[in-house]
Amino acid sequence: MKPQSIARLASLFILAVAGFILMMGGYLWLEIERVSKEIQAREAHSARVEVVEGLAEMRRRALDMAQTLALWDETRQQLAFSEYYTLWRDDRVRDAGMVSNRVEGVALYDKRGRILAPAHKDRPMLSELPGRAPLALLQQDRDGGHFSLFLPVYADPEGQILLGHVGIKFNFLAELRRARTYQFADLEHLRVTLTAGSSIDLERAGDHLSFATRSNPDLAAFHDLFRASLLRLVIVVLVLLFLAAVLLVRLLVRPLRAFSLEIDALREPGGSLPQQPAQASPLPILELDNMRRSFNDYQARLAELHTNLEQNSRDFHDQARRDALTGSYNRRAFDEDWKTLGEDRRLGRVALLLFDCDHFKAINDTYGHQVGDVVIQTIAGALHTALRANDRLYRLGGDEFATILRDADAHRAEMVAERCIEHVLSQDFRQYGLSEPTTISIGIALSEGEGISLHELQKRADLAMYTAKRPGSRKLVFYSEDMGGMAALVGNREISAVFQAIENPDLIELHYQSVMRLPMSTKEYVEALTRIRFEGELIGPDAIFPIVQARNLDMEFDLAVLRALDRDLTQNRLPAGQGVSVNLSAPSVVNSKVVDALTAIIRAHPGRKIVAEITETALITQIDVASDNIRRLRDAGCLVALDDFGSGYSSLRYLASMPVDLVKFDISMVHLLESGDRRQQLMMEDISSLVVTAGYQMVAEGVETRELLDKVIGLGFSHAQGYYFDRPQAPE
Repeated sequence: MKPQSIARLASLFILAVAGFILMMGGYLWLEIERVSKEIQAREAHSARVEVVEGLAEMRRRALDMAQTLALWDETRQQLAFSEYYTLWRDDRVRDAGMVSNRVEGVALYDKRGRILAPAHKDRPMLSELPGRAPLALLQQDRDGGHFSLFLPVYADPEGQILLGHVGIKFNFLAELRRARTYQFADLEHLRVTLTAGSSIDLERAGDHLSFATRSNPDLAAFHDLFRASLLRLVIVVLVLLFLAAVLLVRLLVRPLRAFSLEIDALREPGGSLPQQPAQASPLPILELDNMRRSFNDYQARLAELHTNLEQNSRDFHDQARRDALTGSYNRRAFDEDWKTLGEDRRLGRVALLLFDCDHFKAINDTYGHQVGDVVIQTIAGALHTALRANDRLYRLGGDEFATILRDADAHRAEMVAERCIEHVLSQDFRQYGLSEPTTISIGIALSEGEGISLHELQKRADLAMYTAKRPGSRKLVFYSEDMGGMAALVGNREISAVFQAIENPDLIELHYQSVMRLPMSTKEYVEALTRIRFEGELIGPDAIFPIVQARNLDMEFDLAVLRALDRDLTQNRLPAGQGVSVNLSAPSVVNSKVVDALTAIIRAHPGRKIVAEITETALITQIDVASDNIRRLRDAGCLVALDDFGSGYSSLRYLASMPVDLVKFDISMVHLLESGDRRQQLMMEDISSLVVTAGYQMVAEGVETRELLDKVIGLGFSHAQGYYFDRPQAPE
């Protein structure tokens, strides 16, 4: 971004703050409106509840009155002998106090629902006869609405002999207002929304009533108070911002601009800061004035710091390439020095010496890691003393050391190796509590000017060293062509198997495990898992990949695996159309040869679903190159899955930017769902929800039970893999 002046930045800052204040004011305004609407909605709901409760109370009161009237002896007499029915209806009922004065009318009906003698607006006949339960109806008419309740009248207490029916008529609005006190509902504007002459059961009357909610004076007053307060607050803040802008210009912008002009004077030939800044006009801000004074001291010390910087840089570079335990150079330095040797074409023969402490694992297990560390330090010191002045000692890991002898023939390499053995034997390891002597084995490989690769030379030195570790062998051994088979006899056959599998992919045996589509659990594709068939025995991934990673063989080994996969597909070892996924290491994802090899497989076997599984390590080291290669694979028709998600430390960060299609949850993450820790379960649920929301398909590894399968289905996983479905198997 182009640098901006402080005046412009200060203006932008003030405008940004002002905009933020206005935005927050608008947000608060909208929030109070939203809350007001919620309050009004709750009040409307409360009003509706009040009306419904009023209807229930009105019906209860009418039912009590109707039951009293139905049990009155004179009511039964009128149904049996109706000569005086009109007099009874108009006078006797009210005089006897059987109904209140607010009742608009009383009527009796025979068994079939016909009225005994109709009065004004009486029903000539009931449209629906009440059973043992009362019948309450709301009727729309010109007066706004009436409520009628009908009840059967029996001659016997058991209710077996039906004489007829009694009906009581009320003014609906008046009775509803008397039923209860209304705090929220405004019944002054209540309307019955039925067509004239129609009627409905009182239980459904609430759906046909239109009424208003009483106005809330407190809410209105709060609205007015909030609006006025918010407006005053915004005005005050804007005035304060204006004053702050004026002070900012006077106290900071102008002094900094003047300070900048003084510094610009240094760019002129022979330019310098004032030698006595105290004589110049002081800046209004103490810190700025002190900064100007400090420039003189800075200019004087700049040359000294520049000199020290180069020395510190060399020290940091050396520390990054040193082993913390022994002080020897580490594997990074080993790889860099070997690369330098390969670029220097003037170099002649090179000898690689590989040192290994005999029975170091037994020493570590017997005497403890602290003694083991002291033994490693002592061996490293002895080797440092034995090597030539210009030779570097590298600790490759554990108890394994190496050195590169430049311009060395077999005789010179042997002399150096013998001197190293003698120096180690001369050390007194008994002082550390060891009761047996500690020795080393040395494997020597010579380039002989052949220009062989580091991996090949290290392989030869490995084989020579393992031969030297055999019982009865000399402790230093030169590599010879007939050592390939012998090295496998010393118990480290996995190393030899890895090197031979890279050269001959037919030794690689791929086992396949199903990846099921959820929720129906149908097989969608299989994952290719690497094994090595070496001398009749099957070597698993736990032994293979530590060797591959320790010797930086990732790219070469992945190419061999891809050739084995192409072999299985070409020989139809997998069913036609069966999809397959293959794992790629971090160095392979950024290597064009591996990407080209996988692209060739996709094109050679059209119609098959091919999935490339990569780990987050590939995304961290060279993210730009990895992204480009992943896009190449996707353009060729390959799906890309982020493997072992959750086992590292930066998956979420890179998932947001990498072009992947599937996210494969590591077995440790999936098994959190079975833990008793609710916090871990919630973390797993939240992460899976985040990944699904981002639009990725999810694969669950390590599904071994039906209960765990149901849980991953519930979280939205699209695929699952594990022993619940099947185990990895070789193709038939």
